[in-house]
Amino acid sequence: MKNIHWFETKQLDRVTNFSTEIEVLKTANSRNINMQYYCTFFKEKNYYGLPNNINYLGFFKSRYIKAIEFKILVILKAVLIVLKFKSDIVMVNQDLVLYVLPACVLNRIFRKNNKFVVDIRTTPTNPETFDSDMKRFHNQFSLAVKFFNGFSFITPFMEKYIMDRYDAKKPTVTWSSGVDLNLFDSTNYSVKKSTSFMVFYHGGISISRGNLTLIKATEILVNKGYDITLLQVGICVNGEIESYIIDKNISNWCKLLPPLPLSKMPEYIFNSDLPVLPFPYFDAWRVSSPIKLMEYLAIGKKVLAPNLEAFTDVFEDKEELIFYFDSENKNQINEISNRLKDIIDLNLVNKADVSSKCRNFVMDRYTWEKQAKKLIDFVLQL
Repeated sequence: MKNIHWFETKQLDRVTNFSTEIEVLKTANSRNINMQYYCTFFKEKNYYGLPNNINYLGFFKSRYIKAIEFKILVILKAVLIVLKFKSDIVMVNQDLVLYVLPACVLNRIFRKNNKFVVDIRTTPTNPETFDSDMKRFHNQFSLAVKFFNGFSFITPFMEKYIMDRYDAKKPTVTWSSGVDLNLFDSTNYSVKKSTSFMVFYHGGISISRGNLTLIKATEILVNKGYDITLLQVGICVNGEIESYIIDKNISNWCKLLPPLPLSKMPEYIFNSDLPVLPFPYFDAWRVSSPIKLMEYLAIGKKVLAPNLEAFTDVFEDKEELIFYFDSENKNQINEISNRLKDIIDLNLVNKADVSSKCRNFVMDRYTWEKQAKKLIDFVLQL
């Protein structure tokens, strides 16, 4: 049986949602497949109940030393894998392509059959530096196209977006975000809802993700007399968002909470009326697959989201399970505000009982087990 070695430039203890890694490792274990995950850490080495699968590369706590140390250790570890094994799988995210190339070259020199895979879960996300960041992205990925054996992507549109510039005919697979159905199960939680209409978001909070736009869109309705509470949970990366709330004195209805453990999120979602994903039209969001979308659906909530490929490709003929807003409308504040108004005025969140349909949708297509199976089956058959 082949071993799978998965490298990521991720501080696993820093992210609030580590399901992508943990659930895939659990699925591998359930199939008696030896899958080893290599990453780094921010403050502490947390193994999430998987001490035999998670490997932290590095010891130093200094941010800069740690970054250099990690890359050196990736080079060495990948080389050792090639020297030790004959037909294993080495999978890396795009940031590490350059650092496993020595192992890839040695694999050819020694005529071994280890396979190399690039797993792409995201593209650069900063609008201000996106073009230059994507240039660096393709500088690395072009090496993978030349030397690696296969590629995995988070959405079909991401594959098209990235691969259109290459003539490569190498194997690919799409494996999306998933959801833990046991954790995100509405029957586990009791109603604690206030009388206000609760608009909810969790994840990275930034201007580029549309979070300030969502605040301003909700503010229009609050100023018109609508009883709305907007709750956003996560790391706020733009001080301008916090300053806006303070300057406008709107903290009575506009609330920011710091990141919370994943186990706390289902109850917040359950007691909300409408989860909103306010992403604007931007290539990075078009190719993504927001894990939070699957979590909202699993609880039984319809979501207000942009009509970007990341969402429209998911639902295909199931558009009754989502509310869309026009992501290309130049006035995103008014666009989202008007959609919120329609949903509230027409009582659309309660008009049709689609709660069970939302959950069944992710149960049929987007459990972590199903998504992990796609990835594992793909790399093992290379």
